[in-house]
Amino acid sequence: MPEPTNPAHRAIILAAGRGERLVSGLSFPKPMKPVIGVPLLVRILRNLERAGVSDVAVVIGHLGDVIASAIARERFALDIQLIQNDEYDLPNGVSVLAAGEFVRGPTFLMMADHLWSPDLFEAVAAFPLAADEAVLGVDFNVTRCFDIPDATKVRVDGDRVAAISKQLEQYDALDTGVFRITPALIDALRVARGPAGCSLSDGVGQLARLGRMRVADVGDAYWIDVDTPEAHAEAERLVTAYGDQLRPPRR
Repeated sequence: MPEPTNPAHRAIILAAGRGERLVSGLSFPKPMKPVIGVPLLVRILRNLERAGVSDVAVVIGHLGDVIASAIARERFALDIQLIQNDEYDLPNGVSVLAAGEFVRGPTFLMMADHLWSPDLFEAVAAFPLAADEAVLGVDFNVTRCFDIPDATKVRVDGDRVAAISKQLEQYDALDTGVFRITPALIDALRVARGPAGCSLSDGVGQLARLGRMRVADVGDAYWIDVDTPEAHAEAERLVTAYGDQLRPPRR
């Protein structure tokens, strides 16, 4: 039976990687890159506060002490747990596995370099989810994506993921970087992990093959993956135009 549609109150943020395309040579990691004066990670944590999330696990690795110090300087209405991933040079699925014990039921999962509107978060929160499934927020309005070549593409079958990869040639939507997961995804990542680690997409693909990876249409909600200097400039333009929550004025 599907779980109730109340939002989960727990979230994981992946913040362990090097982010070299955006912050190469700088003394701080990518999650601390300011967008209009506010670091990416702080913006995400503030949005989680507004959404009613109470418990957050931040997976750190590269320059993790800088992130820990930055979080300590802020005041959040959140219970924040830092989880160290010493294998941060491996694909990001290893970071998800590092936070595996935190996933005791429906839990949001997101990247520290994605900004998104609360409308997107709400679409993922409202999707009815069984205990052995996960759901990904996807954007079917592909042409508005700032950097399509770098985006993770998703082919769908109804409301389920049929295939997911940056290299897909035929696809229907784009991965927005916001998931709601259950322990089923952790189990899938454990199966997928090899000597070179595993990516989050590997675990998603494993669940997709079982018919257990769902998609939530995020509609017109804004989001951006801040992965390059060009994307950073676009993120600053969006925040300047639409505010911290990336919400255009209502017509």
